[in-house]
Amino acid sequence: MSLNHESLPEPNAAGELFVDFANTLEYDRGEAIDSVPEPDALLTWLRERDLISDRGRATESARLRRDPQEAARRLERFGHLRQLLHDVAESVGRSGHPSKRQVRELNHILRHGLHYHELRLDSDGTRYAFAQVGDRLDQARATIASSLAHFLADDDASRLRACANPACRLVFVDHSPTGRRRWCDMRTCGNQAKVARHRARARESAEHG
Repeated sequence: MSLNHESLPEPNAAGELFVDFANTLEYDRGEAIDSVPEPDALLTWLRERDLISDRGRATESARLRRDPQEAARRLERFGHLRQLLHDVAESVGRSGHPSKRQVRELNHILRHGLHYHELRLDSDGTRYAFAQVGDRLDQARATIASSLAHFLADDDASRLRACANPACRLVFVDHSPTGRRRWCDMRTCGNQAKVARHRARARESAEHG
């Protein structure tokens, strides 16, 4: 009998995967732009980051096409995670740490991603298969959540930011030497803020001149 290992390797959750996923929702002059608005776009995003396999992507795509209600539910779950990532970044920016409610929600997502491996014998009794047991998409969602959990536990959590430009709100980690960045990009959002302050001072001066 042969042993067949088809399970997906465990993804590395220690990076800033959560930043990438949070920023699948970005804003252009305050207008929301969603990079994963439908199931196939989400599955492609997950596959590009090795969070599901090629086979898993094909299987989930077919399943979600057959069941639109399930597809909507999955998108809602990932949307909830994305909103949580943004909320945590804003909370850390204000107080230096996530709220207790946000930690509870993060842990809830992590628990749903639990899985185990199982050795199975085919029905004809001639071949073994070694497979990961559990929901693929819940596992992928938990891996994104765990990248945030690793960051909060192992890095300087106070470096997590949401861009101070209200028309942007991109999530980023401040790697600057001073740790005082307020904008995702000084050349764009930072410059816009400076221009806005200059115009406000000019208006105030004109009104009182």
